[in-house]
Formats: sequence, C-alpha cells, structure tokens
Amino acid sequence: MAGPSAEATKLPAAVALKQQIPELEVSVVANKAKYKRRDRIRLDVKLTNTDGLRDVFVYGLLEFGHGGSFALYRRDSKGREVPTRFIDEGLSEPPKADERSAFVKLRPDHFLGTSYRSSIYLLHLEKPGRYYIWLEYQSPILKSDVDVSPFWGAENGIIKSNVISIEVLR
Repeated sequence: MAGPSAEATKLPAAVALKQQIPELEVSVVANKAKYKRRDRIRLDVKLTNTDGLRDVFVYGLLEFGHGGSFALYRRDSKGREVPTRFIDEGLSEPPKADERSAFVKLRPDHFLGTSYRSSIYLLHLEKPGRYYIWLEYQSPILKSDVDVSPFWGAENGIIKSNVISIEVLR
C-alpha cells in the first residue's frame, strides 16, 4: 500500500504559520464582583503563552485604547453596548526594530500582565445592574517592524479575553 502523496502531506500556509507562532491567551479579572456607583475599579489583565513547548516574543508595553494593545468592551444586562465617558488612547511611539528591550520573551506557560484602573463613573456603569466586560488584544506592531522571532505581531489578529460580570449596586 502506497503512502500519502507529497501533495497530500503539505500543510496549507495558514496551518503552517499557526504552528510556527505559539498560541496566546488573554484573561481579565476584576478586583471585586460588586461596586457602588462612586467606586473605582481595577482590572488585572494577563497575556499568557499557552504553548507548552515554544517561546514567543510580545511587545512589552501593554497600553489600552486606540493605538495600544487592548480594547475594553462593556455591555449591560440586555447586551447593549455601554458608551464610555473617557476614551483610552495608547500614545507611545513604536520602538525601533533593533530595540530588543521593548520586547518580552514569554516562555511556555508564562505571562505578561498589567492593571487597568478607572472609575465606575468614567466607564459609564453607574446605573444599578449587571454589566459584562471583556478585552481584545492585538499587537500594535507588525512582525516586519521588529528583529525578534517568533514575534506575535498585528498580523496574528485579535485575541478576545474571557467575559467577566460585575454588579453595580444602588
């Protein structure tokens, strides 16, 4: 019996690319489950290399907003988007391609984290009820703009975090 043909054993380009770059995961946790309308909120965010074998480089500056790495989303209990009172804006200049200190090597099962601090008021969550919050991560830098490899660049797309639920009390 003959083995598979050479054509049948080739991997599609998308599969081959996916195998070269370890998988990342984004997780978010709130500092409390229940808030008063005047409370401050802290979200702890982790970007984790979930590959058990391979390292991956990521951009070390984790900023929120347009131009940053993270976008924050909020929905009310009916699934409606909650507009914000404050727009986050990642304003840092991109690093030079050879600026190795701007990048973090994530070993297997290691993470890079940051905290997001705001207020219930600025996030427009002061109406009593349940809210759902999640983040999306996308590298603000292209692979072609850096000299480290393998690098998780903007071309790798968006990673959605887990969804957390908070309650705002009267």
